[in-house]
Amino acid sequence: MEAGISELMTDRVAGIGLGVPGLVDIKAGVICNVSNIPAWKDFPVKELLESRFNIPVYIGNDANCFALGEYYFGKGKGYKHLVALALGTGVGAGVIINKQLLIGNGSLAGEFGGIKHLDSSYEEYCSGKFFRNQHHIEAVDLAQQAASGDVSALNIFHEFGIHVGHLIETILYSVGPEAIILGGSLSNAFPYFKSGLKEFLSNFAHQEALAHTLIEVSGNPRIPLLGAGALVLSAEQQEVPAY
Repeated sequence: MEAGISELMTDRVAGIGLGVPGLVDIKAGVICNVSNIPAWKDFPVKELLESRFNIPVYIGNDANCFALGEYYFGKGKGYKHLVALALGTGVGAGVIINKQLLIGNGSLAGEFGGIKHLDSSYEEYCSGKFFRNQHHIEAVDLAQQAASGDVSALNIFHEFGIHVGHLIETILYSVGPEAIILGGSLSNAFPYFKSGLKEFLSNFAHQEALAHTLIEVSGNPRIPLLGAGALVLSAEQQEVPAY
């Protein structure tokens, strides 16, 4: 990582923004839990990088970087209240309320994946785990079948969309966002699970509010990277440039 950063360093660099897939102690600059990189647990990345490069370092959860990226540069631009919902190997979300990123006690804000759903949690039913554990197939393989019009594959994605609808209903009631932007690897399969999502939300109790809520796919894989940069600019209260 140091080598990669060194290649980008110039005297114009004001700080380093780093997004990681796990819980982060923002003040201490310590990664609390990264399921995919166990060696990083309790790793003082902020302290070490600031010592190495002598500039401020800001770390954040990757879903929060996704939210900042959408807010400043993506489809969330212009909204005061938004949720960036990442569906992939797990479920993560970044929440912005009144133009401010919501972190919460223990950095738990936006950890909707841990909320109970059916016999488990949204993490189990709204991520790649759903396809693997419930239907014994990887999502990427099922998406290929769905793309060829396989009815069984499309039905499974429809079922997945219903579960995502439950999750979005939870978000609507708990946060009341103006926009929900979908990202993560599974957002690429949105055309296949959109029918289930729409079917479930057609019974949402507050259709007028739903009609004024944007629900779209990000479509820009660079957004979380841009959001990591926005960690620096927003913390330093500098103007975030247009992209």
